[in-house]
Amino acid sequence: MKLKSFLKIAIFGFIVSCSDENIIFNDYVDVENTQLSFKDTIVFQTSILDTINPHNIFLQLRTSTDYKWSNMFIFSEIYFPNNKTRADTFEVFLLDKNGNWNGKKSGIVANFNHSLYKNIKFPIKGDYKFKLIQAMRDTILNEVISVGLKITKPITKS
Repeated sequence: MKLKSFLKIAIFGFIVSCSDENIIFNDYVDVENTQLSFKDTIVFQTSILDTINPHNIFLQLRTSTDYKWSNMFIFSEIYFPNNKTRADTFEVFLLDKNGNWNGKKSGIVANFNHSLYKNIKFPIKGDYKFKLIQAMRDTILNEVISVGLKITKPITKS
């Protein structure tokens, strides 16, 4: 019994140590009826305390393989603790030119981890709000299961 517990702890430690990122924030919002409307604003809030080290911010998408487009445009707004705002538009390519899914596919679900910002430093400590809105010509995107946001600190390897 002790050997099994030791092996579980050792395997968990090995998996954690192999990661090349330190996850600061990771959350998903499920899309009601898998229909993402242009009227839907998906909001994430988190407190950022580290203004010295670089961070990576990722958009995470889960769609069914019945999603009919090969891409998705997203409006992104970041609200800083000092009430300043940054707005950007991103295009996420969900399929390649040959029609193969770019994300990880499991059964009928495709998961995407799209880099929005790499190696950015947050300018001030405090509470940040991230808003995401779909920006496609179709007002409702069917087969979008959930939308997520992940913030990581890259782990420097010595």
